[in-house]
Amino acid sequence: MRRLALALFVTLCGTFAYAQTTNDPLALITDIYKTYQSDTDHPGYANVYSRRLQALIDADEKATPQGDAGTIDWDVFVNGNNWELSKLTIALVSKSAAHAQVRAQFFNFKDPHDLLFDLVREDGRWFIDDISETKKGGNRWTMSKILTHAPDAFPDEKK
Repeated sequence: MRRLALALFVTLCGTFAYAQTTNDPLALITDIYKTYQSDTDHPGYANVYSRRLQALIDADEKATPQGDAGTIDWDVFVNGNNWELSKLTIALVSKSAAHAQVRAQFFNFKDPHDLLFDLVREDGRWFIDDISETKKGGNRWTMSKILTHAPDAFPDEKK
Protein backbone atom coordinates (compact mmCIF):
# COMPACT_ATOMS: atom_id res chain seq x y z
CA MET A 1 0.00 0.00 0.00
CA ARG A 2 2.83 2.35 0.88
CA ARG A 3 4.49 1.66 -2.52
CA LEU A 4 1.25 2.42 -4.32
CA ALA A 5 0.89 5.72 -2.48
CA LEU A 6 4.50 6.64 -3.24
CA ALA A 7 4.10 5.74 -6.93
CA LEU A 8 0.91 7.81 -7.15
CA PHE A 9 2.61 10.76 -5.43
CA VAL A 10 5.61 10.62 -7.78
CA THR A 11 3.33 10.35 -10.82
CA LEU A 12 1.19 13.29 -9.74
CA CYS A 13 4.23 15.45 -8.96
CA GLY A 14 5.79 14.58 -12.31
CA THR A 15 2.54 15.38 -14.11
CA PHE A 16 2.26 18.71 -12.29
CA ALA A 17 5.88 19.63 -13.10
CA TYR A 18 5.35 18.62 -16.72
CA ALA A 19 2.20 20.75 -16.96
CA GLN A 20 4.13 23.78 -15.75
CA THR A 21 6.97 23.32 -18.24
CA THR A 22 4.67 23.04 -21.26
CA ASN A 23 3.71 26.70 -20.77
CA ASP A 24 7.28 27.84 -21.47
CA PRO A 25 9.31 26.50 -24.42
CA LEU A 26 12.65 27.02 -22.69
CA ALA A 27 11.45 25.27 -19.53
CA LEU A 28 10.12 22.33 -21.57
CA ILE A 29 13.47 21.65 -23.23
CA THR A 30 15.40 22.33 -20.01
CA ASP A 31 13.26 19.88 -18.05
CA ILE A 32 13.58 17.20 -20.72
CA TYR A 33 17.37 17.43 -20.43
CA LYS A 34 17.20 17.29 -16.64
CA THR A 35 15.83 13.77 -16.99
CA TYR A 36 19.01 12.78 -18.86
CA GLN A 37 21.12 13.96 -15.97
CA SER A 38 19.29 11.90 -13.35
CA ASP A 39 19.55 8.19 -12.70
CA THR A 40 16.73 7.01 -14.91
CA ASP A 41 16.60 4.40 -17.64
CA HIS A 42 13.73 6.20 -19.38
CA PRO A 43 14.52 9.90 -19.67
CA GLY A 44 12.33 12.51 -21.31
CA TYR A 45 8.63 13.19 -21.23
CA ALA A 46 5.74 11.72 -23.14
CA ASN A 47 3.52 13.81 -25.39
CA VAL A 48 6.08 16.49 -26.32
CA TYR A 49 5.68 16.41 -30.09
CA SER A 50 3.34 18.58 -32.15
CA ARG A 51 0.45 16.97 -34.00
CA ARG A 52 2.44 17.24 -37.26
CA LEU A 53 5.62 15.63 -35.92
CA GLN A 54 3.71 12.99 -33.93
CA ALA A 55 1.83 12.02 -37.13
CA LEU A 56 5.19 11.49 -38.88
CA ILE A 57 6.47 9.40 -35.95
CA ASP A 58 3.26 7.34 -35.92
CA ALA A 59 3.40 6.77 -39.70
CA ASP A 60 7.02 5.63 -39.41
CA GLU A 61 6.14 3.26 -36.57
CA LYS A 62 3.24 1.83 -38.57
CA ALA A 63 5.48 1.26 -41.63
CA THR A 64 8.21 -0.44 -39.57
CA PRO A 65 8.07 -4.24 -39.51
CA GLN A 66 7.45 -5.81 -36.11
CA GLY A 67 10.71 -6.17 -34.18
CA ASP A 68 12.67 -3.74 -36.37
CA ALA A 69 13.93 -0.32 -35.36
CA GLY A 70 12.21 2.63 -36.96
CA THR A 71 13.79 5.11 -39.34
CA ILE A 72 15.26 6.97 -36.37
CA ASP A 73 17.00 4.35 -34.28
CA TRP A 74 18.72 6.68 -31.81
CA ASP A 75 17.65 9.09 -29.10
CA VAL A 76 17.32 12.44 -30.85
CA PHE A 77 17.71 14.43 -27.61
CA VAL A 78 21.29 13.20 -27.10
CA ASN A 79 22.01 12.30 -30.74
CA GLY A 80 23.00 8.78 -29.74
CA ASN A 81 21.95 5.60 -28.00
CA ASN A 82 23.92 6.22 -24.82
CA TRP A 83 24.65 9.41 -23.03
CA GLU A 84 27.01 11.12 -20.69
CA LEU A 85 26.15 14.78 -21.07
CA SER A 86 28.44 17.64 -20.09
CA LYS A 87 28.73 21.37 -20.72
CA LEU A 88 24.99 21.57 -21.40
CA THR A 89 23.65 25.02 -22.27
CA ILE A 90 20.07 25.66 -23.28
CA ALA A 91 18.95 29.03 -24.63
CA LEU A 92 15.86 30.60 -26.08
CA VAL A 93 16.65 31.67 -29.65
CA SER A 94 13.31 33.23 -30.55
CA LYS A 95 9.70 33.29 -29.41
CA SER A 96 6.43 34.63 -30.76
CA ALA A 97 2.86 33.84 -29.76
CA ALA A 98 2.78 30.65 -31.87
CA HIS A 99 6.41 29.64 -32.55
CA ALA A 100 9.66 29.37 -30.63
CA GLN A 101 13.18 28.08 -31.11
CA VAL A 102 15.39 26.71 -28.36
CA ARG A 103 19.03 25.67 -28.80
CA ALA A 104 20.70 22.95 -26.72
CA GLN A 105 24.47 22.68 -26.93
CA PHE A 106 26.31 19.93 -25.10
CA PHE A 107 28.92 17.22 -25.24
CA ASN A 108 27.72 13.64 -25.30
CA PHE A 109 30.75 11.76 -24.06
CA LYS A 110 33.40 13.74 -25.98
CA ASP A 111 31.34 14.66 -29.05
CA PRO A 112 29.93 18.21 -29.33
CA HIS A 113 26.31 18.65 -30.38
CA ASP A 114 24.18 21.63 -31.29
CA LEU A 115 20.46 20.85 -31.45
CA LEU A 116 17.85 23.35 -32.53
CA PHE A 117 14.28 22.73 -31.38
CA ASP A 118 11.43 24.30 -33.32
CA LEU A 119 8.36 24.54 -31.11
CA VAL A 120 4.75 25.40 -31.83
CA ARG A 121 1.92 26.35 -29.54
CA GLU A 122 -1.07 24.02 -29.78
CA ASP A 123 -4.04 23.97 -27.43
CA GLY A 124 -2.32 26.47 -25.13
CA ARG A 125 0.86 24.38 -24.71
CA TRP A 126 4.27 24.24 -26.35
CA PHE A 127 5.18 21.17 -28.41
CA ILE A 128 8.31 20.20 -30.32
CA ASP A 129 7.59 20.53 -34.04
CA ASP A 130 11.07 19.61 -35.28
CA ILE A 131 14.61 18.92 -34.09
CA SER A 132 17.77 19.56 -36.08
CA GLU A 133 21.42 18.79 -35.41
CA THR A 134 23.05 21.98 -36.68
CA LYS A 135 26.71 21.52 -35.73
CA LYS A 136 28.82 22.70 -38.65
CA GLY A 137 31.30 20.15 -39.87
CA GLY A 138 29.32 17.38 -38.24
CA ASN A 139 26.54 15.07 -39.28
CA ARG A 140 23.66 17.50 -39.55
CA TRP A 141 20.11 16.15 -39.74
CA THR A 142 16.49 17.24 -39.42
CA MET A 143 14.02 14.92 -37.73
CA SER A 144 10.99 15.60 -39.93
CA LYS A 145 13.08 15.16 -43.09
CA ILE A 146 14.43 11.84 -41.83
CA LEU A 147 10.89 10.62 -41.12
CA THR A 148 9.72 11.63 -44.62
CA HIS A 149 12.87 10.22 -46.26
CA ALA A 150 13.71 13.60 -47.79
CA PRO A 151 16.92 13.57 -49.84
CA ASP A 152 18.38 16.40 -47.75
CA ALA A 153 17.62 14.82 -44.36
CA PHE A 154 21.38 14.39 -43.81
CA PRO A 155 22.92 17.25 -45.82
CA ASP A 156 26.52 16.31 -44.92
CA GLU A 157 26.17 12.70 -46.02
CA LYS A 158 28.23 11.77 -49.05
CA LYS A 159 26.07 10.37 -51.78
